[in-house]
Amino acid sequence: MASNPTTPKNSQALSLLQTLRSPKHALPAFGEVHDQQTGRFTKYDPEKITYELQNTVLDYVSNPPRLPSGETEFLTLLAYRQAGKSLSIEYAMYCKAAYIPGWDHICIADNRDRADYLHKRVHHLHQRWPEQIRSKTIAGRESRQLTFNGLQGGKMRILSAEAGAVGVGQSPDSFHASECHLWSDFNGSMFLINPSLINRREALVIFEATPWEQNCAWHEHYVMAKSGSGRHRAVFFPFWDGKLNVRPVTSDFIPTNDEIALLNRYQSEGLSAENLVFRRFIMDTDPEVRKNPEMFGVMYPFDDLTCWIAATNAAIPNRALQKHLKQSLKEWVGPYAEYEPPEMGAIYAIGVDPCGYAARDHASFQVLKCWDGEWTQVAVYAEHIDPLSFTNQLIRTAKRYGNARICVESNGVGQAVIALLNEREYSNLYYEARFKAGFTSTAKSLDKATGWLIEGLLDELIFNDRESVEQLQTYKNDKSVEEGASSEVLRGTASKKRRDRHHWDKVSALIMAVVCARDLPVRTKPGTEKKEKDSNVVLFSGMSYEEQEKYRESLKADMSPTRKRPAYRSVRRRK
Repeated sequence: MASNPTTPKNSQALSLLQTLRSPKHALPAFGEVHDQQTGRFTKYDPEKITYELQNTVLDYVSNPPRLPSGETEFLTLLAYRQAGKSLSIEYAMYCKAAYIPGWDHICIADNRDRADYLHKRVHHLHQRWPEQIRSKTIAGRESRQLTFNGLQGGKMRILSAEAGAVGVGQSPDSFHASECHLWSDFNGSMFLINPSLINRREALVIFEATPWEQNCAWHEHYVMAKSGSGRHRAVFFPFWDGKLNVRPVTSDFIPTNDEIALLNRYQSEGLSAENLVFRRFIMDTDPEVRKNPEMFGVMYPFDDLTCWIAATNAAIPNRALQKHLKQSLKEWVGPYAEYEPPEMGAIYAIGVDPCGYAARDHASFQVLKCWDGEWTQVAVYAEHIDPLSFTNQLIRTAKRYGNARICVESNGVGQAVIALLNEREYSNLYYEARFKAGFTSTAKSLDKATGWLIEGLLDELIFNDRESVEQLQTYKNDKSVEEGASSEVLRGTASKKRRDRHHWDKVSALIMAVVCARDLPVRTKPGTEKKEKDSNVVLFSGMSYEEQEKYRESLKADMSPTRKRPAYRSVRRRK
């Protein structure tokens, strides 16, 4: 009769039990899984088809990272297709459910077919586990459930998101949300599930999916996790992490300009010529990618910024963001990030979104260096902070950048910030009308200002901050329907739409900065005058003396003193 590994009588048995409860050690040692390439059962190898992804899953489940409070972090995983992420997570959770008495694991797949598939694979893993150390199971009343003897383990349940959050009444020890982007109501389901997770200090929680639409609930969740909100942390894996996402480089392979650009940008991160050949193969053979080539970057992402499908209801059109998505942007390390020091001779605009201290969103400001035709983002601030401390930080930054002009969104708490600025005798403020400091956000004025922002995105704006661009991707001009946190709680129902509260603090501040930049004097960047003169040399090089004189006379006829543009002057606000 086989001994029970979960009731250790000596140190050797205890050591074995610890090994079995650690998927990083147990799965490669004892796990046999179905190989879809060969159709045979083979030893589980986390590095067979991925370089890092599956090992990351095993590391997390075996030894989860913790917050300073001691609570486990929740993992949000964004990756390419066919990486085996869902199966690896369920295999890893098997080691916990099979060998920890009372352990309760729940997986919610996007539909019943995927739930059935995952359960079948976990059942195969269990059946092929060495009999001598295999935990006994008992009959369960639910479908897609693996229930272990209570003295040995707990249970695994695989549910379908098509049924909502049915069956998640108790607090599970581990939770896996699979293919989140395909859930029919991700926000509504998570509203019901989250309360069962947040108070479990040792809970193991993994959300995973491939990229999807910019404004979907999954994208919002990923952006939130990436920002480090609560217990969530995000990890991303580009498609070259997959060992199968390559094709041999043949002698006739000549990279296109587009491929050369991709290689220049991503080679240092791991992209190879073999990956580019694979890209060609998919773009030639996949029907969806052939019709929509941009879909390759969604199915097989290069980074976590350009991989999202442009949403049709986004306030900012995708065409306005394209050039910014292609730039090398910096990760924001808050609350204050300075990307460029003050430049002598430059003038600066600061846009301010002063959030109410009782709200859960951040107060934010954006600093733009404003040359004629070039507005560069040089500093960003975002933090949950009281108005007084926020104003002090704002003044310090404004003085650092040459007494920059400040434009405050004057609605609500914005009036308090303006009052504090006046109290501190900071005089360089934006006025939307005489004696009326700040910018009043109404549906009409915000639409107009958003149009100016889009113009700036197409022309003047240059970004350094990655998160600002991420927020622009999902921005919806709906701040007028902002709802407070208290109202949400009192309402007591799960919203099945995107959350009503805005979370685009940096975008709101950027809009104010653009409003402010348009009001500043025009200052020509040093060196641009010489370039303009040099262009005339090229213009005149093919002209005779008579043609040159005729051209100069035509310029004089068109030019008036009012149209002459000095290097530094005040201009009217553009309408």
